[in-house]
Amino acid sequence: MELLHLKYAVAVARNGSFSAASQELCVQQPMVSRRIRSLEEEIGAVLFNRSTAGARLTPIGEDFVRMAQRILDDVQSLANRTRASIEGKRGRVALGFYKSLSGGELRSFVRRFRRDYQDIQLDLLEMPFGDLIAGLNAGKLDAAILLGDSGRCPTLQTVHLWSEHLVVALPEGHRLAEKPVVFWPDLKGERFLVGHHDPGPDIHNILLANLAAPSDRPDVRLVRLSRENILAQVADGEGVSLQCEAATGTSISGVAFRQVHNGSGATRLGYIACWHPDTKNPVLQTVIDALKPRC
Repeated sequence: MELLHLKYAVAVARNGSFSAASQELCVQQPMVSRRIRSLEEEIGAVLFNRSTAGARLTPIGEDFVRMAQRILDDVQSLANRTRASIEGKRGRVALGFYKSLSGGELRSFVRRFRRDYQDIQLDLLEMPFGDLIAGLNAGKLDAAILLGDSGRCPTLQTVHLWSEHLVVALPEGHRLAEKPVVFWPDLKGERFLVGHHDPGPDIHNILLANLAAPSDRPDVRLVRLSRENILAQVADGEGVSLQCEAATGTSISGVAFRQVHNGSGATRLGYIACWHPDTKNPVLQTVIDALKPRC
């Protein structure tokens, strides 16, 4: 017994005649008749009562066709699932990112992706930059989102994503909190609280690039605190902190956020998605396409 036998039996039952079933199947009527006869001989039972009015199912035939239809549906479902997996529309993908990127554009992407691709399991992993790169190289991660540009990961494939404003977190009573935006020279003389964990080192480099001079280096305190605890320290007047724009969604009383500008306008932080060129997961391309900026 082959699937083709089941398909023919279901077609005859649906159409009520061998000739109509042959038209649906695009074969000659004798072919349908031979298939059904062969099937009946194999199972040792008559499935259809034949007459000049057509073909009607016997009680045994009714039960057989019902089971045959279920099998054909299961086979079609299996084929659809397999095709979806091959096309990257079904499966799972591991996406790494910095812990402090858990809001803003990334959060919007995760919500949108899980809504649009419900057959793909998106596993999110928070880890430092070094672990992200190691995870990509070891095949434990399919892709990662990083702060920076493509030059930061020369051995990986990358695509530019979104950018965010750089903001400074200030105590609400700070002299700069009354300004709509803050310029880099305004921040000279401030004590900066910078997280030890990523993207703290990147923020530190941006800070030095804009405020450090041969005879004047900014007062930077590297702290092993979460973003929320750093902002709590800011609220208590222990210093100010440069943060990604996503931090503005953090609910910490006593903190004011202001964009940081230079002579050309707002200072922005760019993000990239990167992945190892040897990654074989077909779902990866679906994730990359969904991550790319929309026009």
